[in-house]
Amino acid sequence: MHWILLGISAVAFGAAFFAPSQGVIGVGLLVGFVCLFAGFFSMISSRIAERSRSDTVLLSDADVTALRKSVRAAREARDSAKSNRADSAL
Repeated sequence: MHWILLGISAVAFGAAFFAPSQGVIGVGLLVGFVCLFAGFFSMISSRIAERSRSDTVLLSDADVTALRKSVRAAREARDSAKSNRADSAL
């Protein structure tokens, strides 16, 4: 689809370049720029869609909760080890 829009924009710019009247130049430029921006946004959208992860590989709520618990436990263990070292240093 984006190649079609970019092709239409090229034809519209060509029509504006060879137009005999100001009205055709204006319409050609308008259609050309609209199709050009639409084509670029379509290309960007398809690129993002092909690079994005599907919903099936995302973590579920249970997985996120389990990760939070493990991080919290590791943090508490690290903090308790620091306090034990500080107490033994005194």
